[in-house]
Amino acid sequence: MSPPLDPFPVLTALQSIVDSIKTNPVTILDAPPGTGKTTALPTELLKQGLSFGKKICILEPRRIAAKNAAKRISQTLKEEVGETVGYRVRFDTKVGRETQIEFVTDGILTKILLADPELKEYGLIVFDEFHERRMDSDLCFALARRTQEVFRSDLKLLIMSATLDGQNFESIGIHSKPIRVSAETHPLEIFHMGDSNKKLNQRLFDLVPKAVEQTEGDILVFLSGKKEIRDLQNGLESIPQIKSNAVVMGLFGDMDLADQERIFLPSAQGKKKIILSTNIAESSVTIPGVRVVFDSGYQKQALFDADSGVSHLIKTRISLSSAKQRAGRAAREGKGLVYRLWSKEEEKTFLDRTKPEILEGDIDRLVLEVKSWGEEIYQLPFLDPPNKGSVIKSIQRLQLLGCLDDKTNLTNLGKESLRYPLPIRLGKILAILPKDKENLIADIISLVGKENTGTEAKTFPEEIFSSQFSYELRAVYDQILRIYREKTDFSIVQPEKDRLFYLASGFPDRIAKAKVLNEKNFKLSNGKLGILNTTSIQIPEFILVLDTFSFGQDLYITHYLPIDENQIKKSFPQIIMKKVVSEKRTNQRGESFLAVKEEMSLGDLVLDSKETKSPNPTILSLALEEYLAKSLWEEEWKKDSDLKSFYNRVRFLERHGVLDTNTDLNHLKQISKEWLFPFINLDSGKLSLDKLPFFEAFKAYVGYEKMNLIDSWAPVSLQVPSGSRIHLNYDNIEPELHVKLQELFGLKSLPKLANGKVSILIHLLSPARRPVQITKDLESFWNHGYHEVKKELKGRYPRHLWPDKPWEAIPTKHLSHTKRS
Repeated sequence: MSPPLDPFPVLTALQSIVDSIKTNPVTILDAPPGTGKTTALPTELLKQGLSFGKKICILEPRRIAAKNAAKRISQTLKEEVGETVGYRVRFDTKVGRETQIEFVTDGILTKILLADPELKEYGLIVFDEFHERRMDSDLCFALARRTQEVFRSDLKLLIMSATLDGQNFESIGIHSKPIRVSAETHPLEIFHMGDSNKKLNQRLFDLVPKAVEQTEGDILVFLSGKKEIRDLQNGLESIPQIKSNAVVMGLFGDMDLADQERIFLPSAQGKKKIILSTNIAESSVTIPGVRVVFDSGYQKQALFDADSGVSHLIKTRISLSSAKQRAGRAAREGKGLVYRLWSKEEEKTFLDRTKPEILEGDIDRLVLEVKSWGEEIYQLPFLDPPNKGSVIKSIQRLQLLGCLDDKTNLTNLGKESLRYPLPIRLGKILAILPKDKENLIADIISLVGKENTGTEAKTFPEEIFSSQFSYELRAVYDQILRIYREKTDFSIVQPEKDRLFYLASGFPDRIAKAKVLNEKNFKLSNGKLGILNTTSIQIPEFILVLDTFSFGQDLYITHYLPIDENQIKKSFPQIIMKKVVSEKRTNQRGESFLAVKEEMSLGDLVLDSKETKSPNPTILSLALEEYLAKSLWEEEWKKDSDLKSFYNRVRFLERHGVLDTNTDLNHLKQISKEWLFPFINLDSGKLSLDKLPFFEAFKAYVGYEKMNLIDSWAPVSLQVPSGSRIHLNYDNIEPELHVKLQELFGLKSLPKLANGKVSILIHLLSPARRPVQITKDLESFWNHGYHEVKKELKGRYPRHLWPDKPWEAIPTKHLSHTKRS
């Protein structure tokens, strides 16, 4: 037997913790698992008066942890839960008038904060297991910080975590130094079991029975999800050796809480317990008796695609931090053994820590909750703010759903949708669902929390689902039904609409159309492509996509409803767009012309498309506007050398303040209707793209009255002493003159352009028109650089003049007279 360790090492730092809470707005406690920070510290803080005459609220990320912590502390106080210590979790509350310490989950604390931003009942808010970085916990922390700043300078916050590596608290103005608690631990042996590509279940069928026979204590196996747990449980229970000596138990989020709680009790007849768990047992829950841990190294994680608005539940590697947490479960009561089902080489590829959920999850509800608080998401002191691009996409989705208006203000529909503790899409459906459609609630709830397994796509059966719900979904169903029955009539209620209308109203961006009839490739209205995961021969042309899973880059549609085009038009008249589109075509004579179509679309999905042979001026104008907006204007400018030259001269004078016009190409594109269209005949019903009057229209836009000024200060060409008129090039930032050196004899300087502000960049050429020097100061070149050039070129070009004083010599285009005679 291992010697007993100090049961509450955290209390050795009690005075430091108390002093910090009294002094600082935020206190940070870094203490490993098993130090007593969750079960021993709260009552000591209460004794020290750190509830400040109010209550202490302790946020636990998971319900089972909140309930167990309240029960364990109540037992030490020899009280019932709900007396001094109570809890508030979803579906269950035990608090009383005398309760001074409340354990709550993050969803409950969010609700409290939104209802009472001043947190009038609480003096201290404790954030336990802070390293888990769940989105709701991050929101609660940001809102609590804002409460301190705006309403309650006396409110105190305490952060507790088993590991705070990588958390940059100073970035949001928290400067108190972490209080670190160390603890003596029992020995822990860790074995890496080699390549994880081998079949996991088969390895566990071999290893777990041996562990039952050869090791002390109960066994904890970490798996990625509920399906994996059930598959392994069925297999282990069929092994006689396991059946005789052990009891196999599952532990996952949506199981009956009573079943979860049995995990913590001794098994019947003293058998060993084999607990198959998701990462719920990683840090929030201490299971007594565990001395052996098998770790698969995987977890299920919901990754959100901000572009498509689709969450994918995928199997991913855990982080090194998670592996450490899992291993620590084995050494809480004695020497522990850990079997990692991967190699040391593979472990080098693990991330140090799991990314905060706010950076990878669905933030639609978060955006609405912050709006209902009265601020914008970027104003709140988040430890890791969500990606700005994701916020923009979320706002666009919420506007599409009607939860935000065109100015991004929270609508009445958005407020009503938030009443339901569900994803906002489903809350929106329930918000517009009239009282006589109660039977559809089961359909809606069936979309909550499903774990995709990549099975064949299925449509909804017509019957009510409640009889098939898991414990968790049944509880969700009952809760939603209560909220729904309390609702008032809502302005969007449309009693004549059918079941499909209401389901589709939550997923307007998930309408999909087959790219080719009777084939499985679909395009969604949000622009994404999906593959229908079905063996059915009859494939609808249009579907409502309700669920997906991803494999590599491919998106598979696993749950859908058939929908026809008329239903789509009937369901979404307010967001179906009618637009004119155009394309460039070439006739048999090689002439380019504008082809015009009128389209009806839902997002990126074209419902109807009809070509218009002789469009009226209004339609033709819209088509041309659309064509010009998507065309490459730089290419249009290059086609006409005169236009290109004139444009470059105008831009040169703009840069140097001689002209106050705005001829930026993007600007010209945006206002093309104002300056280009008046020069185009739109009455003919046909439009040649080869003869668009860009040059004439552009000159009119600049102003005919400015032509003399442009010619004066940005001339097309310059006459040099030889009599030649040399073209000036304005393609680059500085105007350039490319001229043979002998043609400038007798000239000390060139005139300046742009009202005397800009010198010409002279490219001096040899008689063979090869560059020999670049200068802005001709006089300096004659005095210095010329003599070096002369030495080099006189022998190569002896028949040309190379005078000693070029500024006094006679310019020439040709060979010298003496050499030719």
